[in-house]
Amino acid sequence: MPLQSKHIAYITAGVALTAGIGYLVYFDHKRRHDPSYRKQQRKERKKAAKKEKAQKEQAEQNVTDLIGTVLEAAKAAKFPSAPEEKEKYFMEQVAKGEALCQQGPAFFEQAVLPFYLALKVYPAPLELIMIYQKTVPEPIFQILVTIMAKEQNNRVNAFYDQFPEPSTGLKLGEIPVGTNPEGKTIVRRSLVATKDFSEGDVLFTEEPLVSSLLPGLEGKRCHHCLKSLEEESKVSCDKCSRVVYCSDACKTASAGYHKYLCGGESDAPLKAFMDHASEHKQMYPLMIAQFLSAMVAEETERAQLGEDNASFTSWDHVDRFRYLDLPATPESQEEIRLLTELLGPKVQGINDFLTDQIYLMLKGKLLYNAYAIDIAQESTEADSSKEHARVTTKDGAEKHAVGAGLYKLATYIGQAKDGNVKVVFDATHKLQVIATKAIAADQEVTAHYTLPIKTEADAAAAAEAVAEAVAEATASSSEPATTASEQAATEPEQQQQTENQPEQETQDTEKPLDQPEPAASSEEPVEGYAVPS
Repeated sequence: MPLQSKHIAYITAGVALTAGIGYLVYFDHKRRHDPSYRKQQRKERKKAAKKEKAQKEQAEQNVTDLIGTVLEAAKAAKFPSAPEEKEKYFMEQVAKGEALCQQGPAFFEQAVLPFYLALKVYPAPLELIMIYQKTVPEPIFQILVTIMAKEQNNRVNAFYDQFPEPSTGLKLGEIPVGTNPEGKTIVRRSLVATKDFSEGDVLFTEEPLVSSLLPGLEGKRCHHCLKSLEEESKVSCDKCSRVVYCSDACKTASAGYHKYLCGGESDAPLKAFMDHASEHKQMYPLMIAQFLSAMVAEETERAQLGEDNASFTSWDHVDRFRYLDLPATPESQEEIRLLTELLGPKVQGINDFLTDQIYLMLKGKLLYNAYAIDIAQESTEADSSKEHARVTTKDGAEKHAVGAGLYKLATYIGQAKDGNVKVVFDATHKLQVIATKAIAADQEVTAHYTLPIKTEADAAAAAEAVAEAVAEATASSSEPATTASEQAATEPEQQQQTENQPEQETQDTEKPLDQPEPAASSEEPVEGYAVPS
């Protein structure tokens, strides 16, 4: 009886299965007992792993090369400055990138450049990145994100390479100040000499990024440079009677930011803002308003001149300053409300930009870094502000503060009870930093000034004062006195400076590729301080 086809299939399958099992048993036996076979298998696995690693490294190198090519092309590109031309350029680049994407993965690398060039002229890059995430192929999106991180990292490194200028004989060095809970070194940026200075040398002179008079001194001193006014040389604003200047030069210098803060009694938001600052004896809300207005004027001028993002703005400097971590309060909410009502109609986008976090960060930077400008020969009649500013004169000094200023370079002078420089002002807000003793290369530049937090020097001075008081009490009384150590133990605990990520260094940036983890930076908030009421 002949075999049926299905029987033949069963037999064939059985034979194949038996052969397969035999084959597996055979090679399993060789794997277990044949040294040469095991050696050959290891070689093949190593060869495959090596090939896979080489392919991965080559792919990474291709991406690295592509990023470098795109950055160089973007650096050489001539971007339009007029809004209409920017919009046209943006649409052209996006269309070019989309056309390349439609041709398939082989053209993805070519599509990166036009998408990136479109990103360079778009007014809100982060917003466009979010759009790209949903619309462009994933490999292109990942490369674009990597390019942005690389560019930002290059920009951060370039800042500290270029500022301050090498000709000043100064640099921003990293000074270790401790370790964080994870064991990483905490550093702060501080001025360090790159050459020797002799006693009496002027290290640098500097005008502030922004300055303000004390409440009540408007109209009595120059609104811009804070100089005392001579009646015969006073220059008034053309549109408002609130401010006066010592010269046409100061009037011109303030025009960029004052136009956003100019108005008469009929300007209700301006009047409410100024009345609130005067009532609460505040300089810093006005300085924030001036700084934001100056930023707008600066960006407008850069756009008109066709400058790219390679140069550093005032915001780039302020963004890197240390600051006090301030909590939101009903008072700060009211300040923000008044400020947005004042600038909102005049500065497009200010309401979205000026969040609680940004405002409190800017105020914290002023409280920690602004210098009191002591140029009055006699005590002023105006009420002093309760806002902290660095006082550089010691008790008994003949000059009195008329306002405060925030400075790019002087901000980084280290604090010391017996520093090696002094900060002095002429008749205006311009400061000079003069060596009080010889300063060797690689030595930190330090000065005596106050901070709004307790320092070790403050604690030592308090303990010394307590000891002197106890000694006097002991000498004049036969009753046992409290010891200095017991008195010191009752003092409030020293407020500590802690490091916390903002957002913006700082805030902040991606670390360089294949570089060790950077030390924690101190261009960050300092906690433990409440704004004086």
